[in-house]
Amino acid sequence: MTFPRVYKPGHPKTFERNGKGEFINIDIEATEALKNRPMPTEKEIEALLGKADSLKTEFFQLRAKAIIGLVKIFGKRRGELSRLEMSDLTIENDFLNVIFTILKKHKKGFFQYLEYLKKQHDPELLNKTLPVLQQEYEEWILTPEGTRQKAPKRPKQTPLSDKYAKMILDYFEYMQTTYPKSKYLFPSGYTLFGTEKYVIDNDKALSGRQILNIVKELDPETWTHLYRKLKGSEVARKYGRTLDSAIQVKSTLDLERTETALRYIEEFAPKIETGETA
Repeated sequence: MTFPRVYKPGHPKTFERNGKGEFINIDIEATEALKNRPMPTEKEIEALLGKADSLKTEFFQLRAKAIIGLVKIFGKRRGELSRLEMSDLTIENDFLNVIFTILKKHKKGFFQYLEYLKKQHDPELLNKTLPVLQQEYEEWILTPEGTRQKAPKRPKQTPLSDKYAKMILDYFEYMQTTYPKSKYLFPSGYTLFGTEKYVIDNDKALSGRQILNIVKELDPETWTHLYRKLKGSEVARKYGRTLDSAIQVKSTLDLERTETALRYIEEFAPKIETGETA
């Protein structure tokens, strides 16, 4: 039995071995030269939106600005944007409500792997040594069979007066009028050859990678995760180096681990020092 060891080059997620021979996940949204670039400034975001206005159709213009609006306000992952359905957006009392589906993957345990092998009727199971089984297990948890998924819903809200909320709303209303049968906010589709007409698949969404490409088309040196980091940094600075800050960062970004929220606080929340002696 074999498992995928490395994803093909250029894939948004790839795996390689570290110095211990363990598989580690590498996010290659950013090139080596850009991985430590500063977070986007307001001026850079305005320039990005200006480029969106130059796209060839109104649909593409509105869609690109809606994506920027969503990541700027909510700091969501690109996969969470791709799963948004039209029914996930509602307007109530001067607020835009958005319900995100947060896909969380959990690695299955070693004994679950052994149960998996039994069900596969692996004839070599009884002859495999523990080190071999452990190595195969480490590769197995990188596969769909080796993980279990939960998809909790997370409601978010933003005032309609927010300029980025206006971009989301403009696109949402366009979709309601032009593609009323679309299940997804960002449906998959194609442009008819020789025309500007965009034909959508009512029951299929864009992938997270396609959403990333829409942002990179505006600026190759930016990507969606930068806006997630920007949102986390804003929350950390607002609440400071407090327990409430950790709760707010974790809640805003829908983080699974508090330790990740603490890293945002450590990096971005200023530590107050004084020259006075006790």
